[in-house]
Amino acid sequence: MASIEQRLRAYYDEEMAQRAERPLGAERESRLAAFVQHCHEAGLTSVVEIGCGAGRDGKVLAASGLAYRGLDLSTAAVELCRGLGLDAVVGSATELPYDTDEFDAGWSMSTLMHLPGDGLAVALSELRRVIRPGGVLEVGLWGADESCEWTDPDGRYFRSRNDEELRRLLSAVGRVTEFDTWSRFEDGGHYQWARTVVE
Repeated sequence: MASIEQRLRAYYDEEMAQRAERPLGAERESRLAAFVQHCHEAGLTSVVEIGCGAGRDGKVLAASGLAYRGLDLSTAAVELCRGLGLDAVVGSATELPYDTDEFDAGWSMSTLMHLPGDGLAVALSELRRVIRPGGVLEVGLWGADESCEWTDPDGRYFRSRNDEELRRLLSAVGRVTEFDTWSRFEDGGHYQWARTVVE
């Protein structure tokens, strides 16, 4: 039986070209613009994106003047990013191929909810390692009123955490300075977004 990572890689390798054509959405664009502004105002000059996908966010980050590096599980995603001139590598969020304190900031949207078990805690620990103290980490992921996990018919694994659990996990990275949710559904599912200052 294929592993969770293998199924995710197969799905996104197949789907990535179509994903490249999708708009980011107004909320995501707004948060991305605010992140770029914050980085420039705070003197943060380098950023790593975990789950760089087709490079939609990466293009904006690099064009803003930030020294950008991206990582994704999907080879197809990394190839698309490189085609855009972005510095991207294939890798896992739980074992980042970067030096300690290498970056001033981190950005990860709609990626970390695919990690099973203690994978999110491990990934956040890795992000804390590669982002210098005083740097900033912004994450967005699909959460729920009650923490749960499931596998979609397309083979993708999801683990949604409630807001309290996500805040607790982020507090191991540093100080959560902003936390917001949107796109709420009747079943309690919603999008979670947080900004954390790394300590």
